[in-house]
Amino acid sequence: QSGSRLGAFHLCGGAMVQSFGGALAKLEDPNVQLVQATFPGLSCTTLDVPSVQSRAGWASFLQLLSLADGMVVLRLHDSDEYDADGYLTNSELLSEVFEIIDSRPMFVVCVCKGPVRSSMVAFPALSNVVLASKEASIGFVPSHLADKVHPIVQLALKRRLSETVLRRLTLVGDSIDASEAQRLGLVDFVGDEAAVENEVARLVYRNCSPVLQTTVPRESLAAAMEEREAKAALSR
Repeated sequence: QSGSRLGAFHLCGGAMVQSFGGALAKLEDPNVQLVQATFPGLSCTTLDVPSVQSRAGWASFLQLLSLADGMVVLRLHDSDEYDADGYLTNSELLSEVFEIIDSRPMFVVCVCKGPVRSSMVAFPALSNVVLASKEASIGFVPSHLADKVHPIVQLALKRRLSETVLRRLTLVGDSIDASEAQRLGLVDFVGDEAAVENEVARLVYRNCSPVLQTTVPRESLAAAMEEREAKAALSR
């Protein structure tokens, strides 16, 4: 809408732009115009990570993840602690998940609200931010030989854990609670369920809200500087 007290709106690179001049420019020179542009924030996609036993769910999950960009919230609330059949270990699913996350400028947030075991540990390890409820736990099965872990898990864990801690977790096999995982660097935030959801909402608001930017067009700035230099030369 043009002709309003605030100036004229126009589109610039997909953003809504509003031009200001005169007193609203807050500059000494009324010829200098400020341009305010509202740019969209990151898109946000929330995905429920399937159970380790849900073979039908993994194909849909992988397809949705491959279409996602921006901020991606992965929710883990599996009640099945172990992949008894070794489905994830023997498939290429986790390798494809690793490739998608590693090759795109995603901001991945992992929310853990239950037992995260064996191959599923790859998800918090690959994420940029990991939020965990107080009831969550992370680890491997006590028997190292019986544990079915995809090789990509070790590679992913090296991003967050030191070699010493990684060897202890994989060889000892004891699960750790959320607080201990936070101390080791595998989890970034621990709280009750309400606190975790509030933190998710805060991260979404921070990264996905529209951003207002104010700039001065190059032509206006150059003209104002030339005029100021000319006035300074005349006053000498």
